[in-house]
Amino acid sequence: MAELQTPEDIIALLQDMERRSKQQAAGLSQQEQAGDSWTAIGFRIGKQHFVIPLSHSREVFPLPEQVTPVPKSQHWVYGIVNLRGELLPVFDLSLFLAGEPANVTKRSRIIVINDSDISSGVLVDEVFGLKHFQRAPEPIAEQLELKPYLSGSLYQQDTLWHVFSFERLIADPRFINAAA
Repeated sequence: MAELQTPEDIIALLQDMERRSKQQAAGLSQQEQAGDSWTAIGFRIGKQHFVIPLSHSREVFPLPEQVTPVPKSQHWVYGIVNLRGELLPVFDLSLFLAGEPANVTKRSRIIVINDSDISSGVLVDEVFGLKHFQRAPEPIAEQLELKPYLSGSLYQQDTLWHVFSFERLIADPRFINAAA
């Protein structure tokens, strides 16, 4: 490294450092875009792990003590809950998808679907909170019963996460027609 003799040498060195820093910062933003990183909410139904994009949920809350049954509805309609003055229908997602009722525990949660037309929530066994992924999900290669409701899958820390689609769920006429 050349010895700095004059103030001009110091200024030139600082300008060069600034230029290289800006180049490095530009490279970082390109790497982030190329990595397809995204954030999702992780949850569990039975032994299967799922994620939904963060924007597909309005909120997540614990199962309230007061759940009102809905007479003459499908067996997978869990009931109606009062969420801050809003009546919210809740569906047992495990019962709807797999025919097995949710194992309701203190970890059970209701995920409110973020849809402008349908105000409803789904009961799940457990919510893991936010999950951060550094790559986009891959298409589902295997034949699964749930495949119509999935938009991809990926591994993170030895766990297979299926990307669940609330859009596909609410597009299913069977889900929309909850009356028995």
